Amino acid sequence: MSKRIDRRSFLKQAAVFGGAALLPMGDLMLSRQPATVLLSPGGTNLDQVWLSPGFRVNSPLMSDRLKQTIINWIPWCYSQLNNTSLAEGGINNFIQAARKLSGQSYSSHVGYWFSNAYVLNTFESMCIACMLDPQGDSAITSAQNAFRSYIDNWLPRILAACESDGYMQTWTTLGNHARWSDRAAHEGYVAGYFLDAAMAHYLMTDRSDATFYNAAKRLADCWYNNIGPSPKKTWWDGHQGMEQSLCTFARFVNDHEGGGVGNKYYELAKFLLDSRCCSGTYDQSHAYPVDQTTAVGHAVRAVYMYSGMIDVAMLADSNSYYNAVNTIWDNMINRKLYVTGGVGSGETSEGFGGDYSLPNDAYCESCSGCGHLYLQYKMMLAYQDARYADLAELTFFNAILGDLDLSARNYCYTNPLDQDWSRYNWHSCPCCVGNIPRTLLSFPTWMYATDNGGLYINMFIGSTVSVPNVGGTTLEVVQSTNYPWDGNVSITINPATSANFTVRVRAPNRDVSALYTYTPEASGFTSISVNGSAITPAMNKGYAEITRAWVAGDRIDIVLPMPIQRVNAIDNVAADRGRVALQRGPLIYNIESVDQNVGLTLDSNAPLSVQWNGSLLNGVNTINGNFNNGAALTAIPNYARNNRGGRSIVWMLERKVAGTPTATATTPPPQTDPVTWYRFDESSGTTAADASGSGRNATLVNGPTWVSGAINNAVNLDGSNDYISIPGGIVSGLGDFSIATWVRLDSISSWSRVFDFGTGTSVN
Repeated sequence: MSKRIDRRSFLKQAAVFGGAALLPMGDLMLSRQPATVLLSPGGTNLDQVWLSPGFRVNSPLMSDRLKQTIINWIPWCYSQLNNTSLAEGGINNFIQAARKLSGQSYSSHVGYWFSNAYVLNTFESMCIACMLDPQGDSAITSAQNAFRSYIDNWLPRILAACESDGYMQTWTTLGNHARWSDRAAHEGYVAGYFLDAAMAHYLMTDRSDATFYNAAKRLADCWYNNIGPSPKKTWWDGHQGMEQSLCTFARFVNDHEGGGVGNKYYELAKFLLDSRCCSGTYDQSHAYPVDQTTAVGHAVRAVYMYSGMIDVAMLADSNSYYNAVNTIWDNMINRKLYVTGGVGSGETSEGFGGDYSLPNDAYCESCSGCGHLYLQYKMMLAYQDARYADLAELTFFNAILGDLDLSARNYCYTNPLDQDWSRYNWHSCPCCVGNIPRTLLSFPTWMYATDNGGLYINMFIGSTVSVPNVGGTTLEVVQSTNYPWDGNVSITINPATSANFTVRVRAPNRDVSALYTYTPEASGFTSISVNGSAITPAMNKGYAEITRAWVAGDRIDIVLPMPIQRVNAIDNVAADRGRVALQRGPLIYNIESVDQNVGLTLDSNAPLSVQWNGSLLNGVNTINGNFNNGAALTAIPNYARNNRGGRSIVWMLERKVAGTPTATATTPPPQTDPVTWYRFDESSGTTAADASGSGRNATLVNGPTWVSGAINNAVNLDGSNDYISIPGGIVSGLGDFSIATWVRLDSISSWSRVFDFGTGTSVN
C-alpha cells in the first residue's frame, strides 16, 4: 500500500526550497456564498441606550477587567497626558492655546495634529468610569474620587482652548493655520471626540451640568455655520470620525431638547460624506461614499466612515447610503474579517488588504476594533437583526477585551493573531490609549437598544442597567450570569410600573462570516423560560420575542449551547490553509509557547475538553486535549494572550482525520497528512522545523539566508553551493510519494534542480 505526501498540505505554505522562493497558492475557490445583502431596513430604527449613573457590573470576568482599567489604566493615561513635557502632546496644548486666545505668551503646539484626541478620549473615559457603581469597592471609589478632581482640573483648560465662535483644534490655533484648509489636520476627527466627551460629561452629571454640553453645541454650530452648500465651504476631513459623532450628537440633542433641534447636525454629517471624493483609497475618498463597494484603505478611518454612513442612512432615510454601506459591509465581513473580529491586515498603510488576504501578522489596530464595534451596533439599530449583535459581541470579547493586559498597565496598538511580544505602556502614536477604555466601559450601550414596542437584549454580561422609555416606563434590567464561562443567563425585568411590551432576546449565531466554518454548530438556545415555565417564542431576525404585561421580578432564563468549536477558514484564505482555530461561546482561543510547542499539529478528530482554572490568568476556562504526537494541548482565551511571555497563536496546524479507520497489519490506512512539512517560518538559525509533528527537522547548509516570503518568511538560496538537507530515510518504505511546493526562480539556466533524492547525481 502506498503512502503519499499530501499535495494540498504542501501547497498551503510559503517558503524557499531547493534554491527558489516558495509562493502561496494562487487558486481562489469559494466554498460558501456571501450573506444576502440587505438594501433597506424595512422597519423603524432602534434607539440607542444612553449611559446613566449607577450602572453595575457583576460578571466575574467583566468586573475584573473594568476594575483594573479604572484603577490602573485610566490614571496612567491621565498622568501621561497631564505631563506638560509629554512629547506626543497632552493637556499642555490646551493650556497654551488658552494662553494665546487670552493674549498671553504661549509655546508652540506639541505632537501630532490630532493630539487633542487622546486627551478628549481619556476625559470621556473618566466620565464614564464615574458612572459605574463601585458597590463598596474602595479601590474603585478612590479612583473615581480622583477622576472627579482630574475632570475639574481639565475641563476649564479644554473649554478655554475654544475660540470665540466655538471652534476647537489647538494645532490650528497655535500654528496660525487656516481652518478647513489641510485635510491632514484631523479637525473633524478631534471635533468628533469633543462632542463625545461632552455627552459623557453631561450624562455623568445626570444632565445637571451643561457646561461642556453647551460648548459642544457651539462647536457643532460653528462647523454647521461654515461647512455646507454654497455660500458655505465645501469640505471633508482626511480622518473620518466627526460624521458618526455628529449623528450621535443629533440623536442626543433631540432626545434631550426635542423638536428636531439636533437635525442640522446629521445634515452636516451627510454633507461631509456627500462631499468626499476624487482623491485616494487611503482615506476612502477614491469615490463618493454612496458609490463605494469595498472596504479599503486605513482601517480606522474606514470603519468610522462606515459607521457614519449607516447613521446618515437612518437619520436622513437615505436608500443610497443604506445600499452602499451594506455592499461595503458584505465585502468586509465575508472577505476581510479576522476570526477575532479584528479588521485591517496592515498590508496597506494601517489598512485593509485585498479580498481573502488575512495574514496572521495582522495589524488590527485597537482603534479599528473600537470602530468596528460602533459600526455593528449601528447596523443593529438600523436593521433590528441579531447578526450585527453577533459580530459586535465577537469584536467586544476578542478584539477589544484583550487590548489591555490583565493588570491594565500595558496595551497593544496592533493585535496580530501570531504574536511574540508583550504589550507596552505607551506608544509614540497614543491614539488608542483613551479609545480602549471609553469603548470597554460603555458596555451597557452595546448590551441594549429600545424602540416604542420594547427592549432588545444584545449581549450577556452580569450587570444592572437602567433603560428608559420602554413601554412607557423605565426598566431596571438585571443579568445574572457567569457567561462567557458558561451559557446560563438569568435576566430579571423590573419595570418602574407594570407595562405591556416585547422583550427581544438575541439567540447567538456563531457562524458570522462566509470566511469561516464552525464545527459543531452552536447557535440559538438550549432552553428558554419565563418565570420558570418553558416557552417556545416566535423568532424574528435572530431574536426571541416575548410579549407580555411585565411586572417587577419577571425573569427570563436562557441556556446557550457552549460546545468547543473548531473553526476553519475557507480555502481562499491562504494564511490559514491547513490550520484550525478553537472557539467556545464568543471567545476565540490561543495556544501559547509557555504551555506547549505551538508548531505541533492537532488532529481534526482529537477529543477536546473544557476545564476551569481559577489560578491561571485571573481565572479562565482552558481548552485541553492532545496534539497528534501525544503532547498536551492547553488553549487560553485570546483576550488573555501574551501575559506570560513567549509566542501566542490563534491558528494551529491541523491534520484532517475522517475518523478512526479499520486497519490490519497488511493493509495500513492511506496517509492523507504530510509525511514531512517544512513551513520555513523561522527567521534565524540553521534549522527548518518539521511542522508535521514527525520531528524530521531539516538543516540549512553552506549559508542559506532567511528572508521575507510571500507569507511570513522564506529561505533564499544562492543557486550554487548552499542547500537544505533533510533527514535520511524520509521516503523509506513508501511505494510512491509526491512533492509539492511553490518556487520563485530569480534566473534559470539550461536545467535547474529543485529536489535531489539519493546519495549523488548518479543514484538519484
